[in-house]
Amino acid sequence: MGRKPAGRRGRVRYMEEKELSCKKGYTILIWGITAVFTGLYLSLAFSHNVWTDEAFSLQLLRGNVRDIIIGTANDVHPPFYYLYAKLFKVIFGDSFLVQKIAVVIPMAATLIVGATLVRRDFGDRASLLSLLFLTCMPCTMQFSVELRMYSLALLFVTLCGLFAFRAFRSGKKRDFLIFGLNGVLAAYTHYFAFVSVIIIAGFLFLAILIWKRERAAAWVVSIVCMIIGYLPWLPYFIKQVASVEQGFWIPEITAQTVWEYFLWTFELELIPGLVFVFLILLKGASLYNIITIAMHKGEQEIYALLCMLVPALTTIGGVVISALKTPVYADRYIVPALGMLALFFGISMRRAKKIIVVPICIFLLLTGAVQYKECFWQEYQSSYVPQTEAFFEENLEEGDYVIYNWEAFGFIYECYFEEEKLSFVGEFDFSQDFGNVWFLHTPWEPEISPEVMEANGLAIDNMGHYGIEHNEFDIYRVYRK
Repeated sequence: MGRKPAGRRGRVRYMEEKELSCKKGYTILIWGITAVFTGLYLSLAFSHNVWTDEAFSLQLLRGNVRDIIIGTANDVHPPFYYLYAKLFKVIFGDSFLVQKIAVVIPMAATLIVGATLVRRDFGDRASLLSLLFLTCMPCTMQFSVELRMYSLALLFVTLCGLFAFRAFRSGKKRDFLIFGLNGVLAAYTHYFAFVSVIIIAGFLFLAILIWKRERAAAWVVSIVCMIIGYLPWLPYFIKQVASVEQGFWIPEITAQTVWEYFLWTFELELIPGLVFVFLILLKGASLYNIITIAMHKGEQEIYALLCMLVPALTTIGGVVISALKTPVYADRYIVPALGMLALFFGISMRRAKKIIVVPICIFLLLTGAVQYKECFWQEYQSSYVPQTEAFFEENLEEGDYVIYNWEAFGFIYECYFEEEKLSFVGEFDFSQDFGNVWFLHTPWEPEISPEVMEANGLAIDNMGHYGIEHNEFDIYRVYRK
């Protein structure tokens, strides 16, 4: 074993070399996590398995910008994600892969933010722990490739929260500008991201009021600019809120519903009880953080506590509104605020001893591995989509048509088949010329009537059991005798 060098100069040089070596080690770990998890997200992007909400996204992207604005105005979400995804479609073409990469990019960008801005502001340990917590949290990986707005909203809310802290510390116009810009973009991306932004802006105001009142004017200017930036969408927002009050699909809020929010966020099917481990970790981090605040009153620890309150108050707000008026809050609506929760964990635990940090890192990595296994199964093996696509790749020819009998599922089938070759069974004209008609027969839905079969001289053969999304059906070949 080597010995420490003698003399003051030698000891200083030794410490500098040790610190440099430690820095290099953290660099490898932090950027390794960023690169590996980005690679894992990309490995999930080749799936063609889309679910109902993703199909709605793809349906909206068929229209032009005006159609997207009108479509989102008639729905319950703001338009920015759809405009962002439309840009990818225009530039790179119409495919599942293009759209999934469009979703991976902001997720990867959030990891890069953790590896750069978080590291610069809060240190190596905070960066490493927050990255591990965010990537390995059981609910986050599926949203890295889901064709929805959540990864984009996660990026904007995380940046908004980070630059709120930077604006508080520096008072620079640039930091207030980036804080406000990301806040507006988050509000245009998801309404509960909007709620999180309001909470962040409120905390920033309170912090300025207590500690740095000279920043108050910059805060007011930022908020006024954010309001002006959101004014074009405000009439649609009010209309959507009114439509939600008239009835929505989200179930009633009960004690079981609230507990299921925790299960959805922190549980894995392959590791029952994992939710309790995450809750213990968060409770331990919060106690450690509060003790540190009481002893040192460090502004970074106070900021960490506020980071934890962003997702907590976002959820509480959704639950309270849902309980008092109409259910509007679903479990996945917390995703945009989870970057703030990861920041809380990383900052709070950055001073913990290695004997605590190392087992936590190992636990998170093991959880991330199991999460990937579940997501891989969900994307590639949970449905009959690969078999269905292979069947039609081999059998669908020019002059053939695809018909279906579950009418409500038509917009999902449109993601897989050319619209002019696709029809609901009750609307298809069997007297026209065709090669084969491939009938996607969902049980308990309308059949082809015997009268139509006989009148058009048709025969029918069962080709096997298949499915799209989680709707299973038999494929029948219908042809003329």
